[in-house]
Amino acid sequence: MTRVFFATDVHGSERAFRKFVSAGPFYKAGIVILGGDITGKMMVPIVKKNEHLYNAHYYQNKVELHNEKELEKFENEVKNSGYYPYHCSQDELATITTDRERAGALLFQLMKERLEAWIKLIEEKLRGTEVKVYITGGNDDPYEVETILRKSDFIIDPEGEVVKIDENKEMISSGFSNPTPWKTPREVSEERLRDEIEKMTSKVQDMKNCIFNIHVPPKDSQLDTCPQLDDSVYPPKPILKEGRLVEFGAGSSSVRLAIEKNQPLLTLCGHIHESRGAIKIGRTVCINPGSEYQEGILRGAVIDLKKDKIADYQLTSG
Repeated sequence: MTRVFFATDVHGSERAFRKFVSAGPFYKAGIVILGGDITGKMMVPIVKKNEHLYNAHYYQNKVELHNEKELEKFENEVKNSGYYPYHCSQDELATITTDRERAGALLFQLMKERLEAWIKLIEEKLRGTEVKVYITGGNDDPYEVETILRKSDFIIDPEGEVVKIDENKEMISSGFSNPTPWKTPREVSEERLRDEIEKMTSKVQDMKNCIFNIHVPPKDSQLDTCPQLDDSVYPPKPILKEGRLVEFGAGSSSVRLAIEKNQPLLTLCGHIHESRGAIKIGRTVCINPGSEYQEGILRGAVIDLKKDKIADYQLTSG
């Protein structure tokens, strides 16, 4: 039997990621998979006003920190929520507030530094154990995450490839998503996503034992239900009807078609944080463990695999 632990959408959360590193040994899983959207979305500038005062804005609130202990606590809170604390002067804050190119470059540098530190942590904790680690990017991650991940000789980034995770289980992986209102880095058309999946499925030798590790869930599967957004404004706003949120299936029709056509053993997805669950499409078990990264909670799934079947699976939270 092969035991897999799967999680996704940690979005830069230091606490959630550290729990992922510990999940393999904790759940006695020989394979751990992090399925995309690994980087954070925002930096939080911290300005030193004097020896006893730091200022920051966090969740639209002004924060005042009066000593090093308060500063350290605040920085940890920011990191655990998936954001990047950044110390700067008042003049630099004014610059990055108005210069989007400068702000973007800084955010990418902070992403890169944290991801490199995470890779080092995984290598220190799991090298020499029997745990194999697979990590891919997601639609929110810049393409450069692949370059960073593939510098490691321990972590496996299986993006766009067919890999064997044990003697008879193959896995295909994609971090692309269909278009969203947020215009994220790795959104593609449904046609492009279909082509990317077909390139991989054409190389699979034993589809009945294959795992689809595809970031975006299948369309209208209950694993993709979320509020519908009005993208004629930015940031997009939830659509209300008679005072209630309008919900819809935001998943990919190409992913659903690929599952229906190929009937792999298992599909692992994420992307829609609030649609945690497990369903079947034909013989294929599809799992979205959900995400609560901003709370530092790691949502996951433990799956026990035998030849030609899934022996058991369980959604986890901790």
